[in-house]
Amino acid sequence: MNTPDLYSPKELAKISGWPERRIRNLLRSGHLRHVRVGTSYLLPSSAISEYVERNMIEPLATSGRENSGS
Repeated sequence: MNTPDLYSPKELAKISGWPERRIRNLLRSGHLRHVRVGTSYLLPSSAISEYVERNMIEPLATSGRENSGS
């Protein structure tokens, strides 16, 4: 069984470029995949890309008419 590389919130922030506070807030609210080991939280390197993909909003399809202002 392959185990993913796991990172602390601080390490993941450094790798991803996202603020550590944002990662900790998303972690606390249950939006990032993680494992808790004792009092520490560990996240896979893919946690942020998974979060972005789950929350991506696709543009609405147009009806073929451009907004004519009317």
